[in-house]
Amino acid sequence: MHASQENQQLQIKSYFAGSVQDAIEFAKSEMGADALLLNSRPAPPEARYLGKYEVVFGRYPERPVTSTPPAMPATPTDVDDLRHRMDDILNLLTRTSGSTDGFRARHPNLVEPLTRAGIEAALAADIEDAVAFRLNQRSGPVTSISRVRKPQEWNPEAVVDEAAEEIASRFEVAPSIGRITALVGPPGYGKTTTIVKLAVSQAIAGGNPVRLISADTHRIGGAEQLRTYAAILGVNFQAVENTAALAHAIDTAPPTANILIDTPGMSPSMLSEVGMDLATFLGRRQDIDTHLVLTATANQLVLEKAASRFAVCSPSRLIFTRLDEAETLGALFGLAIRCEKPLSFLCNGQLIPEDIEPASKRQVTDALVRHLPRALKPAA
Repeated sequence: MHASQENQQLQIKSYFAGSVQDAIEFAKSEMGADALLLNSRPAPPEARYLGKYEVVFGRYPERPVTSTPPAMPATPTDVDDLRHRMDDILNLLTRTSGSTDGFRARHPNLVEPLTRAGIEAALAADIEDAVAFRLNQRSGPVTSISRVRKPQEWNPEAVVDEAAEEIASRFEVAPSIGRITALVGPPGYGKTTTIVKLAVSQAIAGGNPVRLISADTHRIGGAEQLRTYAAILGVNFQAVENTAALAHAIDTAPPTANILIDTPGMSPSMLSEVGMDLATFLGRRQDIDTHLVLTATANQLVLEKAASRFAVCSPSRLIFTRLDEAETLGALFGLAIRCEKPLSFLCNGQLIPEDIEPASKRQVTDALVRHLPRALKPAA
C-alpha cells in the first residue's frame, strides 16, 4: 500500500510492507527502475496496520519526448540546480517522515542460521528484518541518497550483538514462585523432580515452612515419589483425592507456609476425562501460581499443542526441563513468544537441587546465537 505527495516536479511515495525488501520490490514494479530510495523506518503506530515498515521513494515524472538537442557541457548553473533538487528531496523527506534517519535495504542473512537453531522460518525472517534495522541505526542518519551497501560490509560481531539483543527483547523471564505454586504439564516431563528442586532452592532456602501436596493419586504409586522426597527433606506432605480435598489442604495450611502442588501428568484423553475438574480448579484460583512444565527436547508443534491443552489451567509462567538433552532452544524461544508467557526456571539434569536455575535471557540468547559467528564468517 502507498500514499503519494508531490513537490514541484518530484513525486514522493511511501510504501508500507511487512519487510523493507518487499516494499522495495513493490515500489520498483510500480515506479520503475529509476525510482530513488529516500528513506525507510518502522511504520508509525497509526499506520502499522498497513505494514511493519514504511519505505519512501522519489521519482521525477517522465517528460514528453522531444527532439534532442546536441549535448552541452554542464555549467555551474546546472550543478547548482541539481544541488537544489537534492535539497528539495531531503527537505520533503523530513516533512513527510519526520526524520531523515532510516536504513537502507540491507539484510544480514540470519534466516538460515537461526532456522538451524530451531527458530521457525517466519520468525527468523522477522528477526532478520529487525536486526537489519538495528544495524542501520548504528550507521547514523541518512545524509545522502546512495546505493545499498552489501551485507558483507557488516561486522559479524555487530551482527551477533544486535541479534542477541533483538532475541532477548522478544521474550520475558520471571524467575520466582508464589506462596502457593502448582506445576502442570504432560506426563514424563519432570514435574515431580522439578517441584522438589523448587522446594529446596526456593521455599526451604527462604526459611518458611514448606508443605508438599500431591494431586497425583489416580496413578498407582503416583504420590509415593513425592512422599519419599518430603520425608528426606523433613517437610509436611499430603496427598489429596479431589479438588475439594485440595482446597481444604490449601486453606488449612499455615499462612506463612510455602505450598507446592504436584499434579498428574495429563495426556489429552486424561485431561478431557478426569483431569478437567482439577484444571478448572487451578484456573479459577487466582491465589495459585500455576507454572506449565514442558521439555526443551520437544518440537514446536508438540509444545504448542501442550500449551493449548493446558491453557484451561491458566498457567502464568513456563518451566522447561531437559535443557541438557536439547539440541537447540529454538522451540522453547518460539513458544515463549507465541504464548506471551515468561520463563521462570530452566532444568538441565536430574540432580536435586543443583540442576535447576532461574531463567535468564542470556542463557537462551547465547544458545540461539552461538553458531552465528561461524555462519557469518564467510561474508565478513
